[in-house]
Amino acid sequence: MSCRPLAEFSRWVFFLILSVVAADLCRATDAPPAHLDPVNEPALLLEEYHFFQDGRRQIPNTRVIPYELNTPHFADYARLQRFLWLPLNSSIAYHESGDLEYPLGAVLILTVSYLNDLRDPALGEDLIETRLLIHREQGWQAAQYHWNQEETEARLSVTGMQTDVFWTHYDGTRRSHTYTAPNQNHCKQCHELDGAMVPLGPTSADRINRPFQYADGAENQLTRWSKLGYLIGAPDDPEDVARMAVWDDPSTGTVEQRAKAYLEMNCSSCHRPQGIAYTSGLDLTFVRSSPVKYGVYKAPVAAGRGVGHGRFAIDPGRPERSFLVHRLRSTDPGVRMPIVGRELCHEEGAALVEQWIEQMHFAELAAAQSQADRHSIFRFTITEEPDENDSQLQESGSQP
Repeated sequence: MSCRPLAEFSRWVFFLILSVVAADLCRATDAPPAHLDPVNEPALLLEEYHFFQDGRRQIPNTRVIPYELNTPHFADYARLQRFLWLPLNSSIAYHESGDLEYPLGAVLILTVSYLNDLRDPALGEDLIETRLLIHREQGWQAAQYHWNQEETEARLSVTGMQTDVFWTHYDGTRRSHTYTAPNQNHCKQCHELDGAMVPLGPTSADRINRPFQYADGAENQLTRWSKLGYLIGAPDDPEDVARMAVWDDPSTGTVEQRAKAYLEMNCSSCHRPQGIAYTSGLDLTFVRSSPVKYGVYKAPVAAGRGVGHGRFAIDPGRPERSFLVHRLRSTDPGVRMPIVGRELCHEEGAALVEQWIEQMHFAELAAAQSQADRHSIFRFTITEEPDENDSQLQESGSQP
């Protein structure tokens, strides 16, 4: 029997193995960069975008930038990790107002997870979902990806979901909760403005004007974004840019500044001009300087059970009689505020707002009340019998 056929077969097997090894080496050394096809619908699997080198550990890929907000919104004690990706040769435009204008193709990425122990992130976490907000030609488009139990893949979903979560709280107690991931309609409740989807987090420079601990060291986020070409037009010195207070860091602002920052990030998506709750007359944006507008002596319009025992959204010096606090603390779906995005009471956030209201003094608000009377913002007379500490706003223009 001739050995030639055997030798040719062995040579063929050798080259086949060599080609397979070479292909594996290419894949290992030339990982595809993050990309986005602006024409197609959202990918079925999150990994198709290549936003992460390691999705399970949330290690971003090249040109995917992690960032933090000065004051994030509360999400039932979940951990919120944020990332940004931009197409090649595109940048975010900084405007003198501080507003940020995102280019087409920009993607804002938010991963929701629960730390095993809120006191020590190094003890691990359970991934729940990753949300994308993609800036397409027709506007911003939301896409939610739910992680499987093994945390090996995240699959596109439009229906929302519920999952049981467990963690050790700041006080050392073990807690549990059924976390609700939003569906597409829930997303619109917060992200829709004038009928169009809009981002809510890094929309202005003051919200991201803060240091971030990058792999190569700490640096101001505005500075880093500018260096990378992700941001154009911003001042060279971040000190020349406004900075929103960090709600739980007293070194960044007064109690009032921190409380208003908290309300802006948790409530103003609805309670602002053109927001879905604009008919309430309550404007909880941070820049609103008139106490009348953000709820001082503001009577309810149609709050129903949301009023509780309060007569005003904010009753200065009396947080227990302010229905703004009542709604922040409530877990009743028909009362709580915000309506979506939380089911638990944020004890620390509510306590900050209570502290702010407790410190309010009538004399400081006299001018604001006079303005309210002049413009007929409030036209009512309290008919119930007040106690000796009650102040009244009447059409006659009496002052507290």
